[in-house]
Amino acid sequence: MKKNLYYLCLAALLASFASCSDNDDMTEDIQTNFTSFKIKGYENAVTTIDVATRTVTVRLPDEVTSGKDLVPIFTVSEGTQASINRVVQQSGANAMDFSDEVLYTVANADYSAKTRWHVIVTNNDYTAKYGMGNFLTYWWSNNGTSPNGYYLQQQHTGEYSNVNCGPTCAVMALKWRDPDCKVTVEDARNTAVYSEIDGSTWWYPRDIYNCLWRYGVENVYYWNFSGASYDGYIRAICDLLEQGNLCISCLNNGNISEQTALNKEYHTNRYYKGGSGHYLLIKGYRVVNGVTWLEVHDPWGNDLKYSDGSFYGANRYYKGYEVATSIDWNIWTVVVPYK
Repeated sequence: MKKNLYYLCLAALLASFASCSDNDDMTEDIQTNFTSFKIKGYENAVTTIDVATRTVTVRLPDEVTSGKDLVPIFTVSEGTQASINRVVQQSGANAMDFSDEVLYTVANADYSAKTRWHVIVTNNDYTAKYGMGNFLTYWWSNNGTSPNGYYLQQQHTGEYSNVNCGPTCAVMALKWRDPDCKVTVEDARNTAVYSEIDGSTWWYPRDIYNCLWRYGVENVYYWNFSGASYDGYIRAICDLLEQGNLCISCLNNGNISEQTALNKEYHTNRYYKGGSGHYLLIKGYRVVNGVTWLEVHDPWGNDLKYSDGSFYGANRYYKGYEVATSIDWNIWTVVVPYK
């Protein structure tokens, strides 16, 4: 009797294991994806859904200059719903602000299966990727004619590399004017190892002006920002850029926000420790989501490069009002016209 009871219990136990195993075999992975995503009124815009990175990108026409009041139309995997901060979103129901990246969660009803999605709606191909925002309204760049550009870093430029931001900006301006220019940063430094202002190794705007003059830039001039506001500085710099000039300003680089994002491909904000005087060569601007970013060549390259091989310091974007603090450091900006 005991033996029969033993075998009965053993059979029941094996049956329960078999039952559990069968259920696991029948369980399918729940898909938590966006399957389509459009913006009402722009249904023909190109949408890219990248399941690997959980990113949706909608490329609107260039003439759409605001991300506000846009109505998303979307579908998700069967049996799931899209939400923002646990608030379920209905396709085509509400206008939203897509000026910056929007985070959605696609999940089943009890959120036991869920995926975070990054949704980017933009009118261009780079400002969101660079970390500036999504909607570009105005832009200008003085890129010169060299296919290789004219960016230089101050590192490895001789004994005074650490303070060669001024000479480096001067030589970049020379190479912008003439791609065949052979002048090096060390050559520029050797024209005035010590400042003509106070005999230190730090260059003042006058030293940059005099260096450019020595190398034949006879139309170089100063812009005096004495008494200017930050807004006034930004307007004047943008006007000077549109007139075909480069501008060289000096500021406390600690006033530039530090880039703290995990994404190392962002082209915005300071990428090194700041807190000292530093020259920037300003070559363009972008207005994104109503914010003016100045496009600069920052000579403190420090050998840091993006995945495409370009330097962090080349074509970097700093907020205009932060660069405008240069007027608190030195009121003179050197203006370099094209030849």
